[in-house]
Amino acid sequence: MRAEFNIEENKITCKRCKLEIDYDDYIEQMKEKAATLADDFQSSWNRRGF
Repeated sequence: MRAEFNIEENKITCKRCKLEIDYDDYIEQMKEKAATLADDFQSSWNRRGF
């Protein structure tokens, strides 16, 4: 099951995990997660190289 966007309420909801969050807050959280993933990848790359 995927999260759904309710355009009228500007909210993201997921029935499976009971998530209900404002769209703008959701986007900010996703930006933070993407930055963390990128940092983790870069750290991993720096340790291992090719």
